[in-house]
Amino acid sequence: KATLITRGLAEMSRLGVVLGANPSTFTGLAGIGDVIATCASAQSRNNAVGVRLGRGESIDSITGSMKMIAEGVKSSLSVSQLARRYKVDMPITQQVAAVCEGTTSASEAMVQLMSRASKAELD
Repeated sequence: KATLITRGLAEMSRLGVVLGANPSTFTGLAGIGDVIATCASAQSRNNAVGVRLGRGESIDSITGSMKMIAEGVKSSLSVSQLARRYKVDMPITQQVAAVCEGTTSASEAMVQLMSRASKAELD
């Protein structure tokens, strides 16, 4: 989890900066605070969707059984499109979007992420 949270935050920051955001925004409550709250809370709809996807359940089955919307599903698709448009490397976001679109499984997405070449931690 720590790896995904840390690298995911780096992805968010890279895209945000390209779009004109202040990089420090992502180190405060609006950035890491929200990410930690989502990742640590069993009450989070986005967390629940991710856990269920990780167990192999289909996105249609998950969203069909939910009474409320998990905004991360559609957001992942939009953010992935923005990343492509602005040529920002966002491998986690791209894999999450692919799982949400049903074009790959959560286990295959993890294989893809873990098989990426190593590079410097800081951009």
